[in-house]
Amino acid sequence: MRIQPLKKVALGLLFVSVLGCKSTSSSSTSNGGAQDQKIAGEIPPEASIPCFPGAYYRKVVSSYDTWTGITGVVVLGHPSTDPNRLDSQRNNLPLDNFSIYMGGNAGGHYEVDAGMTWTFSVDKATGKTSAQRIAWRPFWRTKVWNNPPNVEQYTWHPGDTIQMSVVMVAPQKLRMVIADAGKHPKKRFEVDFDAEGFTPDVKRQFKRVNAIDQVRNEGKPAQATTAKVIGSEWLYTTLHRGDLQVSMPPARLTDMRCPDAQYIVVTKTANIQKGGERIDIVGKQ
Repeated sequence: MRIQPLKKVALGLLFVSVLGCKSTSSSSTSNGGAQDQKIAGEIPPEASIPCFPGAYYRKVVSSYDTWTGITGVVVLGHPSTDPNRLDSQRNNLPLDNFSIYMGGNAGGHYEVDAGMTWTFSVDKATGKTSAQRIAWRPFWRTKVWNNPPNVEQYTWHPGDTIQMSVVMVAPQKLRMVIADAGKHPKKRFEVDFDAEGFTPDVKRQFKRVNAIDQVRNEGKPAQATTAKVIGSEWLYTTLHRGDLQVSMPPARLTDMRCPDAQYIVVTKTANIQKGGERIDIVGKQ
């Protein structure tokens, strides 16, 4: 793993040599020339995919195809926790947490999550870490969980707008970029990390997810909670296919609202054909 400034020329050369095409830039808050047309030989998405139990989440996922990445611009939501669901094993922190992220799967076997999690923040004036989770910060997870340094440069807040992308840059190597798309244009984080299975000869699926996660509950029924996260909006979403970016409208995704659609409020926007929508998640009462 390495954290360093994005080198567009080097990234392009990697795509030429490794994937047989060049990369596209993801530095604009519009959908930057993304196209809606069908691609010759494109594999359609599944009509439905079973939910994996343990959380409340809105997930949209591509088909398994020769996709090389995903990009989107999102307004970060406003979380609130359930005061009656506290973790006695961890200083009575809430048992519900929140995430907005991207990622993918290679060949049905190798899963990657990478994006933003609701977590603790360091006060830049005092240098002290907050006692509660109060901010959105980047993470990436393959076999282990990773975070960047806990500094203001890599910290965002509810209502902020960011651009997020996860793209292949070499065999078994992904790059995540989080860049402010609003009031703080100098704020940016990026990292290259190992991603087993993500090779040019294996079909790949990419996703975006908004979630209420629940501590020590993966694989179990979602627990009743009054936790919620509201006000998140994807302004656009695009899939990468080497040098081509295409929008991610409903016809190009599998729509997942888990564990049941009654907890996931998805509102269509004028940008729906560009992969846009508003999302509110309210846990089971």
